[in-house]
Amino acid sequence: MKKQFLVLCLMLLSICGYAQTITVKGTVTSASDKLPMIGATVQVKGAGAGTITGLDGDYILNNVATDAVLVFSSIGYDTQEIKVNGQKVINVVLKEASELLDEVVVIGYGAVKKSDLTSSIATVKGEEITQSVTGNAMDALQGKVSGVQVASGGGPGTAPKVLIRGVTTVNGSNPLYVVDGMPVGDNINFLNSNDIQSMEVLKDASAAAIYGTRASNGVILITTKKGQSGKANVNFTASVGFQNIAKPKVAGPAEYKEVYNARYTNDGSVSNWNDTGATTNPGGTDWWDTVVNKTAMVQNYALSVSGGTDKLVYNFSLGYYRNDSQFDYGYWDKINIRLNTEYTFNKYVKMGVDIAPRMESWDDTPNQFGSAMSMDPTTPVYRPKEEWDDNEYNRYQRSYNNETWNPVASIARSNANSREMGALINAYLQVNPIQKLTLRTQFGTNARFRRSDSFTPEFRLHEQEQQQLNEVSRQSQEWFDWNWTNTITYADTFAEKHNFNAMAGFTAERYAWYNTKALRRDLPSNDDIMQEVDAGNPDNASAEGTTTFNTMVSFLGRVMYNYANKYYITASLRADGSSRFPAGNKYALFPSASASWRITSEEFMEDQEIFSDLKLRGGWGRVGNQNIADDATLTLLGQSQYYFNDVLANGYFISTVGNTNLKWETVEDWNVGVDMAFLENRLGVTFEYFQKKSKDMLYQKQNVLALGYDQWNSQIWMNIGSMNAKGWELGIDWHDQIGKDFTYNVGLNLSSVRNKAIRFSGDGAVYTGGFHGDQIISNIDNALISRFYGYVADGLFQNWEEVYAHTNEHGTLVQPNAQPGDIRFKDLNHDGNLDANDKTWIGNPYPDLMLGFNLGFTYKNIDFAANFYGTIGNDIYNKTKEMYSGTAGQNVWAGTFDKAWHGEGTSNDIPRLSYGDYNQNYSRVSSFYVEDGSYVRCKLLQIGYTFPKSLVGDTGLRISFSAQNPFTITSYSGMDPERPAMDGSVIETGIDNTSYPNPRTFLFGIDLKF
Repeated sequence: MKKQFLVLCLMLLSICGYAQTITVKGTVTSASDKLPMIGATVQVKGAGAGTITGLDGDYILNNVATDAVLVFSSIGYDTQEIKVNGQKVINVVLKEASELLDEVVVIGYGAVKKSDLTSSIATVKGEEITQSVTGNAMDALQGKVSGVQVASGGGPGTAPKVLIRGVTTVNGSNPLYVVDGMPVGDNINFLNSNDIQSMEVLKDASAAAIYGTRASNGVILITTKKGQSGKANVNFTASVGFQNIAKPKVAGPAEYKEVYNARYTNDGSVSNWNDTGATTNPGGTDWWDTVVNKTAMVQNYALSVSGGTDKLVYNFSLGYYRNDSQFDYGYWDKINIRLNTEYTFNKYVKMGVDIAPRMESWDDTPNQFGSAMSMDPTTPVYRPKEEWDDNEYNRYQRSYNNETWNPVASIARSNANSREMGALINAYLQVNPIQKLTLRTQFGTNARFRRSDSFTPEFRLHEQEQQQLNEVSRQSQEWFDWNWTNTITYADTFAEKHNFNAMAGFTAERYAWYNTKALRRDLPSNDDIMQEVDAGNPDNASAEGTTTFNTMVSFLGRVMYNYANKYYITASLRADGSSRFPAGNKYALFPSASASWRITSEEFMEDQEIFSDLKLRGGWGRVGNQNIADDATLTLLGQSQYYFNDVLANGYFISTVGNTNLKWETVEDWNVGVDMAFLENRLGVTFEYFQKKSKDMLYQKQNVLALGYDQWNSQIWMNIGSMNAKGWELGIDWHDQIGKDFTYNVGLNLSSVRNKAIRFSGDGAVYTGGFHGDQIISNIDNALISRFYGYVADGLFQNWEEVYAHTNEHGTLVQPNAQPGDIRFKDLNHDGNLDANDKTWIGNPYPDLMLGFNLGFTYKNIDFAANFYGTIGNDIYNKTKEMYSGTAGQNVWAGTFDKAWHGEGTSNDIPRLSYGDYNQNYSRVSSFYVEDGSYVRCKLLQIGYTFPKSLVGDTGLRISFSAQNPFTITSYSGMDPERPAMDGSVIETGIDNTSYPNPRTFLFGIDLKF
């Protein structure tokens, strides 16, 4: 009996002991950015049991005593000890132990701690992006990341040009954007900046190679905001303000007339000046004030609600953005809705769904800046009322003295708009069958539909300013893209020092475009009710339709290892197969490898006090480019009509020549860098050197007559090119606190890159940038790209002696049509003839140095931020200098009459006024037009005030005032030194075509949290 009683007691004790152990799980996040922390250590105090957090900052501990104490720790963060007290879910927020934040950085198909990075990846947080109110988040990235050149344009809906570490291909320059794991192409206009949690810029191939194709221009990973367990948090932000554009100084009626007549007088001709404006419009017309509105409104509103439980977390957001143009016509707006949800079924399974519908609409903004500047100021806006007829578009006055079309009339006729609806939907399922092993599958779609309507009315102001038949068109476009990604990840720590992470995956993608357009002319009238395709004349109609698609499958893998947080190595491999390439060449491999050494973790560095952190790293990799037409391998037929036996017949001809030998373009990249921190991590310094080189560059080469095709000048895709880019980057950051109320930070980043063409087509120079029958830009093999090529202007002839002295060795006049006051062009080969042999390099649109400077401070409840961005050493081909000539009677810059040469010694820059321009002062591509385009622009000045809790209780309330682009430091005489860098391809850039400049923007904002 005693024996049985003893056995029973032992059983009860074991049951009690079992009942006192539980499974504890939870997540570990960073206090500063609320992002999950990977690799944080979770241990039972006093026991050997422990684990590390996974990719989502999650952990699970089995057999934990109900009265145990858990210890949470991570490098750079304060250690926390928390009593279990029977809790089965314990979520922990770790605070940084020092000013150096060892935060989580998103990488391709995963995430790592910043301290574990071996590649060149830059992170920009969402709060930095939303400081500026822009329609495209990349505009706010200017000056914040070294090695990234962002050039913006001012028009509503204009997407910026983004270059990451220079140019290695002619086939597009924008990076690949990936939103929450879904590739979305090269434009993120559709995205609401307020939804962004962070951006990671993958700058080198060792980071981007995991994306293989389309990564040759770099990759930008965008992570949207997710919910956190706890009570619901509501955040509402609003910014409202206006934009304006500085008014250029052009001549008024009196000076315009004076210049106009002087051009003829100087050439010994009789002026054909039309003085009608003296009676019909005695005060003249200020066309700029008439055409360009003084202000354009900007609005941005965002509402978000987030929260959740231990099982379900959510984040819902609603946003609206609108930007009006500076004209009476033109705008862009968008409505964004986003719902992120994540549900944890148990410790093994969780899933998430991200639904983001959107709607965009815009009226095509006209570009009438050039016309507003060049229009005859003596001409009134309207004809006399007695000349009006029933057609409202005929009421405008044709210019009296030049060929410029009436810009007010052009804006009144503007009638083109688009409406687009779309949705980005992502769903994923994640399974952790065993601890440290993660299986994840994600399927995403990006679908959108756009309808574009356009109407051109019938009108007649003059035989050279008219539209004889009105026309209406409607275009319908559909895009449907999907991406399926599957990964398996294993992360573990062995013997406390060996940290291992391996990932393998498979992806499949499909991109489809459906296009239909119908057009008819000769509608019964211009009335709104008639602006339908059916109303046009069926005998004067056209229609077109296209369906294109491309697909890709990929296999990928990556291994990351570090020993004792000292020695790190990462290797990845991706195999891409694309439908754009022919059989035998469909697949390409994109490998990468990188390593780093944290020197400060070595024992011999323990007693030194110079470095708070010191890490050396280097990487190598290959990435790809398949940015060619979907049918580039196919030879296509086109339709044409011809007469056969005096009868009009339909026929077919070869319209496009395909190349069945095409293969992937690849870019090989290597870089080395050093990361340093000093003075207890208050000062951080990063320096990197990189070099990129493309191989088998895809290039559209002109076809040759010998092939016998009808279209002798059609182009064919070939792998014949190569380019390289090399440069360096330097980033310096300082942050500190003075007393308990004042904190501040200062950041400076500098970068330089040289872009060189090793080989283009092999057929000689590639000329682009048309100008008066010539070309501004020449690209040749083994030289810098996109340089200006023309004649060298060597001042002005001041007298006849100088004209006659400009000869070759035999006394032949180099410029026989020149007079005093004309430009002297250099005869570089001294043959006495000014021809193409005297052209040379006269400018480079790419800068020698890019810089960003960022400053911020907080004092009690006041915060301040200032951001600057600039380029140094780049040139601009300023076509607006042609306004000094008054060619074809166009208006001129104010002061032209006095600035232009009008006697010996009066000017050595602006040529004499001339009607015939027989010396081709203004029609010749020359250094006369080339100016230093260097500038430093203040991108943002912002001051904010957060109301104290004593006034608003638990509600957070902040108000702010900001100025965007308030001032620019530059010697450039054009309207905007930044805009020319945005226009044109990478081999045709830096030309000022009087495009929409970047406006100044002034905004009042409010941020409400409760």
